[in-house]
Amino acid sequence: MAGRHGQWFEYDWPLEGALARFGVDMALIDADRDLRPLLLYVNCTSRSERRQQLSSVERAVANALKDKVIKKLSALYVGYIEVDAQIQYYFYIHDDAELDGAEKMADRTPLLDCTAGAADEPDWLTYRTLLYPDAAKLQTEQNGEHIALMKKHGDCLTAVRRVTFTLYFPTEHIMIEFAQAARMAGFAYSDPVYSPERELAYGADIVRLSSLDKRAIDKLTTKAIYIASRYSGEFGEWSSQIIRRRGPLEQ
Repeated sequence: MAGRHGQWFEYDWPLEGALARFGVDMALIDADRDLRPLLLYVNCTSRSERRQQLSSVERAVANALKDKVIKKLSALYVGYIEVDAQIQYYFYIHDDAELDGAEKMADRTPLLDCTAGAADEPDWLTYRTLLYPDAAKLQTEQNGEHIALMKKHGDCLTAVRRVTFTLYFPTEHIMIEFAQAARMAGFAYSDPVYSPERELAYGADIVRLSSLDKRAIDKLTTKAIYIASRYSGEFGEWSSQIIRRRGPLEQ
């Protein structure tokens, strides 16, 4: 989503065995990093051991702390990761004095266990490699939109069906090499695709049986994209017929 103060993008991605929600300001990828060489992270965790996610009140308290850090310390807010009942905010700051201010704010925050820490990071490694989405992460949100559209048209998302993934490559020879690698990874090669209007004109349709559960589709698009990246390829789209009732392959 785009906001007044940046170009925010949110996506789901596994982190240490759990599905986490990421948010990142993509507009900062070309920002000047020299003046803010320190990564500041502020972590907020629910005090309830039984809570599986932050309550609306806890989330409001955590967001208020984040806003206070931005306003009072002039910290540059770049993103967050939320998993279970915990959210961690990421900023870049000028010096250790701002860390001291963040630690005091965290200590005074009610209802949540909040801490702050910092690390030398003149290259903004956390922003560039942990938060900023690659092609596979970007695709997960498109998957969600596509699945929502299929559901709107009456699709039974839990039904297992043939799902086709189309990827594109610079030459026919490279495309064939990709198709062989995709077969080794569990996909079936279906058909070649030639699209002369594209910069990468030589495509391959690969197929897997799957439901339209978002996690399942995310895993498949991620696997296909990472295989294609080894062959200078890019992901095009995925498609499936609409299934309006349960079929014989449903699990």
